[in-house]
Amino acid sequence: MRKKITLYGEVAGNIWMPAVECTKEFCLKLIRIPRNSKTRIYPGISPRSMEITCLRDALLHLTNDGDFQSCSISWAVLEVRHYFDDEASRTCTVKTRTRAWELRGQGQDADCFAEVSS
Repeated sequence: MRKKITLYGEVAGNIWMPAVECTKEFCLKLIRIPRNSKTRIYPGISPRSMEITCLRDALLHLTNDGDFQSCSISWAVLEVRHYFDDEASRTCTVKTRTRAWELRGQGQDADCFAEVSS
């Protein structure tokens, strides 16, 4: 069984120059590493994949990005896809199961998300 974790959504808010509201879409392939890992690779600017120990690592990277540092996540979805391989041939994917969660910015991650007005 293989697993693919993807975080996608949009960051929105006022950027510092020219001080107007802007949006930026993001899509990150997340690679889970042990919490006590000492060899994390810095993802750089506009990464397509990122090593994380917890979801907050990715959220903080997205909200501390260049011109968008004063912005917040307006919406985000976490998608986990499991690929089940054929045990006999070990080559082809027989079945795929996908689960997706809309992130709402609750608990410790609330500071990374825009407030939702009702």
